[in-house]
Amino acid sequence: MTPARGRAFPPRPRALLACASAVLLAFTTAACSGAGAAPADTVRIVLPGEPPTLEPCDASLTGTGVVVRSNITEPLAERDPDSGELRPLLATSWRQTTPTTWSFSIRPGVRFSDGTPFDAASAAFSIDRAVNLDIGCNVQGYVFGDTRLVTAAPDPGTLTVTTPAPDPILPLRLSFIEMVPRTTATGAKVREPVGTGPYRIEGWDEGARIVLARNPDYWGGRPAFERAEYRWRSDSSVRAAMVVNGEADIGTGLGPEDGAGELGVSFPNNETTALRIQATEPPLNDIRVRQAIGLVIDRPGIISALLDGDGTPAAQLVSKGVIGFNPDLHAEPFDPAGARALVEAARADGVDVSVPIRFIVRSGLFPRVAEVTQAIQYQLGRAGLNVKIQMMDSAEGLKYQ
Repeated sequence: MTPARGRAFPPRPRALLACASAVLLAFTTAACSGAGAAPADTVRIVLPGEPPTLEPCDASLTGTGVVVRSNITEPLAERDPDSGELRPLLATSWRQTTPTTWSFSIRPGVRFSDGTPFDAASAAFSIDRAVNLDIGCNVQGYVFGDTRLVTAAPDPGTLTVTTPAPDPILPLRLSFIEMVPRTTATGAKVREPVGTGPYRIEGWDEGARIVLARNPDYWGGRPAFERAEYRWRSDSSVRAAMVVNGEADIGTGLGPEDGAGELGVSFPNNETTALRIQATEPPLNDIRVRQAIGLVIDRPGIISALLDGDGTPAAQLVSKGVIGFNPDLHAEPFDPAGARALVEAARADGVDVSVPIRFIVRSGLFPRVAEVTQAIQYQLGRAGLNVKIQMMDSAEGLKYQ
């Protein structure tokens, strides 16, 4: 699947879902200031849902990272959004000293928002906590799999990381790890982290709002706003109305029909949203059924009818500019007759294609997610499959991630 504008949908194995379809979606962001506006030093952001956690090692999750990453916490390096190249952040440089070891120079003079210094030992601790411990960090399986890293801090300004086998892209992998102080819990995830970023958590009123305040000791440039206030509303039209009426400055995850008008802005990103498969249980354990799913979903039709044309069928998980992108891959054609033939062939060989497939979907994942889900359910039904939808909020959906 190939993302173009907004979010995409490619096949990636994940619990109890289907596979092999891709649809790119667009996030629309609305912004303005007007009647009822907050003080000029505060930016107000309304999200689709309350973040399930602010744990830094889960910052790759969209609902968490939108608040945490590069606001509260920071990594050693970050990617340039245009070129894709790594650029220094909390590490000023890095080099491969042996086939299995990388050395990082740590930026001097950086402090966490609680006043403790950031140094090589802090970086080693953050990596160990995210990768080598078993607290269920998203980054652990998502980026590192079963790999265990050996970290060392020979001096406050030098970090070394050793891998079991040569890893030429280790600095890129480490850019997914947010740095935290050595006082951070190692037996469980944390709710309100401490970081080196331009903001610190001022308060979290569960179910209502999260407030960030400027970190006066931030090592970098002074951020544009003194405070950031996050609220959330599940109804996208409500989020749009909050911006239009001056109750919020930015609303995310809006659709073209939500009423943002001229304030709505469609923008590209490199996210791909997938139907994912549990390939160990019938009928999804038969490759013909999985192939049928890829053929029967009308990706261009969904994009045109439900997403206002803001998207592109994806053929792979990553988009152009992301390592691993293959320009020779193309989305599968829409072929409902071929899909039905594959399902019937599986049925003729004894596969029980009537077994219900649990279609687990996170509500608020993208604009019109419910309608897209229903369209996919209908199309899979046309292929002869029995699909049952289960909508979940982000916190509940994390159990399946």
